[in-house]
Amino acid sequence: MSNKATKERKQRVVIDWPENKFSAEEVYEACKERISRVSVHSKINKAVSNGELEVVGKSQPRTGRPRTIYKKSNG
Repeated sequence: MSNKATKERKQRVVIDWPENKFSAEEVYEACKERISRVSVHSKINKAVSNGELEVVGKSQPRTGRPRTIYKKSNG
């Protein structure tokens, strides 16, 4: 018998990518699960490297850094 307590793990959050063009901020705001911005960016970067998403371009807001625009890959 072990005295070690079992660790509870967080459930993985699965993100359904929008069909039209989107930014990471839009995904973060639309996500019903509580997930951090960093986690959203991490999942987007992994999906881009897997070929699930592709980078369409960048939008320049009035102030601040440019936002990268993504879309779902056709394939």
